[in-house]
Amino acid sequence: MKKIKTLNKISSKGLDLFGAEYNVSDAVESPDAILVRSAKLDTDSFEGLLAVARAGAGFNNITVDKASAKGVCVFNTPGANANAVAELVMTALGMAVRNVHKAAQWVNELDVNDPDLATVVEKGKSKFSGTELSGKTLGVIGLGKIGVLVSNYARWKNMNVIAYEPYPSVSNMHKLSNVVTVVKDLDQVIAQSDFLTVHVPFIKGSTENLLNEKNLANFKGRFILNFARDGIVNMDAVYAMLDSQKLEGYISDFPDAKQIAHEKILCLPHLGASTEEAEDNCAVMAVEQLKDYLELGVVRNSVNFPALEEHPHMGVKSRVIVINQDVPNMIAEITKVIGGAGFNISSFSNKSNGKIGYNLIDIETVVSDEIIQVLSKLDKVIKVRVIHF
Repeated sequence: MKKIKTLNKISSKGLDLFGAEYNVSDAVESPDAILVRSAKLDTDSFEGLLAVARAGAGFNNITVDKASAKGVCVFNTPGANANAVAELVMTALGMAVRNVHKAAQWVNELDVNDPDLATVVEKGKSKFSGTELSGKTLGVIGLGKIGVLVSNYARWKNMNVIAYEPYPSVSNMHKLSNVVTVVKDLDQVIAQSDFLTVHVPFIKGSTENLLNEKNLANFKGRFILNFARDGIVNMDAVYAMLDSQKLEGYISDFPDAKQIAHEKILCLPHLGASTEEAEDNCAVMAVEQLKDYLELGVVRNSVNFPALEEHPHMGVKSRVIVINQDVPNMIAEITKVIGGAGFNISSFSNKSNGKIGYNLIDIETVVSDEIIQVLSKLDKVIKVRVIHF
């Protein structure tokens, strides 16, 4: 029986997919795999761990580098919560430009017993006068699944949209409105936008401080929205712009004490993916990916392993999985060991991503566990396992 540990509450629509051959609980010890949402996870804390699935897109709560070093596959669920995030982005932007949150707070503080309440309301509403989104320009930074949906929603509101995407995905571009302007110059998007919204992953040394004091100096717009990850927008630059009246407001789904205390920052409690539908979608996707990996060795939507979705054909009795550092001559060394043990390879599939080499070797006879020990002793091999059918 395979053991799955949950570190957060996971939707039952996903968990129910595991079936009777799995032991799934937050109390599981020595798990084969872990399901997690936002909890911090140090993969080195679990010996024998094979995989981790993050029921969500971001994965900076997981020690991915440590996982790679131990041959632990880390999955995420890109796109499963895309609609939930995109809808919230447009909702929050609408609230900000119309001062909805400020107006609602003001109304709630009124004296309901005031006989002139209606007059007070009519006189007071003028200080919450806002602007319309139609005709304004939204700058979208990143055209993944969320960025594409945000762009399309903005177009439906008759906004102009200019988007920054240096590495466009063909599948995502097919779903993007054909009147969205896509450029590879971030400064151009910043300079031409009334509002900026960020939809890229946080990658230390890459997207870290992607929006910063230098490039934001060219932003003449009103609001910046961050529903992606903390650390992508340099907050020192944001505070300086807010305090000098160069920026009307900042909208954050990743609040801290300083942001909450700032009157010009609209903070939400990380609500991006907090819908019933998104949580169901993420759980189902995460569980399906874990099952495919544990039962078949199939890899899709991994953040540290190369994708390899080769399924075993009829007649295969054993699938040998070898995870190695991505260095030359590994295929030759692996096949030499298997051939030397007297096994005929029916199928050999290999993918690499520059760091990890992932190999699926199908054999039409039952392979003993001894071959794991021999393969594991090869230099640069990280982990070996065998799945029997």
